[in-house]
Amino acid sequence: MLNRLIDWVTVEPTISLLMTITAIVIFGSAFRRSKDIPEKFWPLLRTFVGALLAVLLFLGLLWAFRAILNNNVVTFYSTHGSLSELSRDSAQSIWGRPHVQRELDVVHIHEFTVQEEILGEDPDEEPVYKTVEVREEVPQNSIIGFRGDINLTASEREKGYALYSGYIIDATYEYRVINNSEFETEANFSFPLSPDQTMHEDFQITVNGEDIGSDLEIYIKDRVSWTDYMKPGEEFTIVVSYTSRGMDTFYYQIPTQRNIQDFALTLTIDRLPVDLLNYPDRCLTPTNIQATADGEGSILTWELDDAITKAGMGVSFPQPEQPGAKVLRVLVNSPYAITLLATMLALTLLILGRPVQFIDLALLSAAYCVQFLIMASVSDFFFGFWGALILGIMLTGAMTYLLFRRLTSKLLRALIYILVAFFAIVYPLSGFLSLPANVNAFDNLVMVGLIVYLFGLSLYARVTSGNHLSAS
Repeated sequence: MLNRLIDWVTVEPTISLLMTITAIVIFGSAFRRSKDIPEKFWPLLRTFVGALLAVLLFLGLLWAFRAILNNNVVTFYSTHGSLSELSRDSAQSIWGRPHVQRELDVVHIHEFTVQEEILGEDPDEEPVYKTVEVREEVPQNSIIGFRGDINLTASEREKGYALYSGYIIDATYEYRVINNSEFETEANFSFPLSPDQTMHEDFQITVNGEDIGSDLEIYIKDRVSWTDYMKPGEEFTIVVSYTSRGMDTFYYQIPTQRNIQDFALTLTIDRLPVDLLNYPDRCLTPTNIQATADGEGSILTWELDDAITKAGMGVSFPQPEQPGAKVLRVLVNSPYAITLLATMLALTLLILGRPVQFIDLALLSAAYCVQFLIMASVSDFFFGFWGALILGIMLTGAMTYLLFRRLTSKLLRALIYILVAFFAIVYPLSGFLSLPANVNAFDNLVMVGLIVYLFGLSLYARVTSGNHLSAS
């Protein structure tokens, strides 16, 4: 228990300090207000125990309502965007993994015959030869041109109450391949498939416009292979097209360093605006970036000529906004907000010389919890985020008004309404701040504002008290 308390103080030092100060003030106020004059041990002990119980009741109320709101957050998160690597792996095994496409591999083999001497036992005999066929690789940079046209259609995948960034890929790759040698070669072509991909549909390979599906020899280790023969200087136009699926990233790479000539890759994404573009690691920046005609997507173009690189080209899809993400951002702030609200209300009462009525404090905390319980309950149905937020604020505001409308002090009534309005409207919406710097700035400004509020209220109470003493 002590370790958990220390961890909580370490994680939330400001709130824990504020609660500690409030508890001390409540203890002192309860001790001072006691009707028993602690001249002897037992009355002193009774007064001490009464003040301690007041502190424990205050802290118990805070922890109880914080526990309600924390449980509300956990329950809502469990059915709204509970991201996990296990769910992601499961979604990828069903839909498709990050798509990694590497370029066509071409190996040229030259076959020729040589006369090989057969060694005999008698060195004085006439040499005898046999004809031996030799296969020798002819190194050359035979890909002299490339055109890639890829269309990515976003298609989010749902798994375990969470959405993941999936897409459908429609790809066409055109390679111009030449035999630069002086020999007729056996050209071994190998087109790599994306590793461990679940499916390739409408897969087709044409050579000089002719479909060679019946000539494809090997579908093994994520590769499609075939063999053809090329005369010296002969050029082939090879077109590979398919439809597939993927998640998170698309990546095209030239895996071996070579002189890249007449290279152009165009990547069109239907629902990824230019300002949200991001790229996988070790990727080249596109040569040209344009928005699609409707402004909702992006067109990326990489153009290379007489270049050498092993860096890839591609795009990373952002994580889709999870179901109930806006509501969750608000709910996450609720346990902190109720702690600040309860402590500020208690300090306001004590500074103005009023006792802390724990029934009123509990009812106000319950009314405040209603806002977030309502949001978690109905935001998925007919109200949506803003409707659920407004409904919750209206219910909390109405119950607060009914609870404190008969207070004789107009100042105290106004201060309570202002505090509730701030923590019911402004503070929860700070969950929409995404940048850590903005979040820290907002939290610091809230702390400064609360300190100034307490400081000003204390001065007001002292001045008012001084005036009353002077008048008496």
